[in-house]
Amino acid sequence: MNRAELKCKFEAGKQAIRKAVDFQLGFLGEDGSYIWDGYVSDAYHKQAYSWNLVGNNEEAHRLLTWIRDTRLRPDGSLILTDDPNDTVNNVDLYKHSWTCQGAHRLGRFDVSYPIYQFIKTCERPCGGFPLQRAMPLCRAMTTGWVGVTALYFNDIELARRCADWCISVQEQQPDSNKYYFMTTDDGKLALEKDGGEFIDNTKLKQCYWEIGFSMILLGRMYQVTKDEKYLDSIKRWLDFLYTCREDVWQYWGSGKAALGAAMYYSFTGDERGIDAATQFIDFVVREQVKIADKDGKYAGGFWFDDEPDILLIYVDHAACFSGWVLDSISYIESRLGIL
Repeated sequence: MNRAELKCKFEAGKQAIRKAVDFQLGFLGEDGSYIWDGYVSDAYHKQAYSWNLVGNNEEAHRLLTWIRDTRLRPDGSLILTDDPNDTVNNVDLYKHSWTCQGAHRLGRFDVSYPIYQFIKTCERPCGGFPLQRAMPLCRAMTTGWVGVTALYFNDIELARRCADWCISVQEQQPDSNKYYFMTTDDGKLALEKDGGEFIDNTKLKQCYWEIGFSMILLGRMYQVTKDEKYLDSIKRWLDFLYTCREDVWQYWGSGKAALGAAMYYSFTGDERGIDAATQFIDFVVREQVKIADKDGKYAGGFWFDDEPDILLIYVDHAACFSGWVLDSISYIESRLGIL
């Protein structure tokens, strides 16, 4: 692919994300709230991060003030259900990490610091983190994203424990056609008999993001430490992903791994990173909903046929695709030069 073709793809991706952010902003309340009738109470967790990427910082600050004043408990946990007194169900550490990173990027330490202090209390003995606090198994998606969050706070020791957990999961894999991504509290890989889940490289529509978050964390760790072991692990994950089915870079769960691959390209020049990122960008541009429903709600969002056809899905994808597309472009251009 020549530079002119790459520039066209990047511009199309940027335009799609601009539409996606405008779509998300349509649901921001006058008081900064991000809850609407008929939808769950935790739709707000990715929005500040997404809006900051394209410069809608005023709206992001309004949202973060609302979160601080109405969603943040004294212990730093977030209210993610309709019952503000429910501190057991849906204490989702992945969503806490999104909100924390978005707030920290905007200098909203009144939000980010309390949330981060809470997140730290949920670490398991092996250095991993479960998806929800009450769940019995640690998970790659959560551990990777918590590790990245730790780096925002210069907590290199927690980030290193998360990274070591991710590498340990990689080293324990028993089957070259599968990637198990959960462990027990002592760090032992959880297989099917233990309730563990996995990516199957013989099937479509797999949870590629579980590897993607590990790739992103180890890419960040390489930035900080320049330790080649992190690049070695990223390469092994990338090698595995290239054994997966043809949708590996063109699925709603592909963006995290595509960003990890783009980061790896920026460090090494491995052009598989450009291939992965551009395939995902093409997917986003192609699949973005272009026709609104009668209420104008779905224009600019994203939905796919293996998910519930509800507004929450359109909004959630519009938010996180912002990071995977724009950050992938930035990492590739950091090596190539601005296109």
